[in-house]
Amino acid sequence: MAAAGALALALSACVASPSRGSDGQVMATATVKLADLKVGDCITDASSLGVEVTDVQVVPCSSPHDGEVYATESNVPNVEADIHSYCLDQFAIYVGLDFDSSALAAQFLHNPDTSSNTDVQCILYLPGQTTTQSYKGSQQ
Repeated sequence: MAAAGALALALSACVASPSRGSDGQVMATATVKLADLKVGDCITDASSLGVEVTDVQVVPCSSPHDGEVYATESNVPNVEADIHSYCLDQFAIYVGLDFDSSALAAQFLHNPDTSSNTDVQCILYLPGQTTTQSYKGSQQ
């Protein structure tokens, strides 16, 4: 399955940080800026993220969701091939299965307007399906 690369503009209105438990997991539904996403955050509408994403809705992973943040990184070279390479390498580490062998899809979000480096958020999802589980270690 080909990876879907989505570009995200980092410009966004002031959005509240989600309420997190002592383990860092989201405790309640919230809308957050891309920069506030953490590995393991579960999001809604991952399959419909557009090119100019400014913020996303996070939910507790026990709530129905279709996407999950599996990697974030600062200062990645702002080159599509480098961003895709980073996210695809992290996919196998998080899911436990190579991307090409997986039924899961991925979105790679970043700010295309930064100069040589950018922040990257890698989000995975199963097209057309929601879950109340984490994909971490699922080998799907």
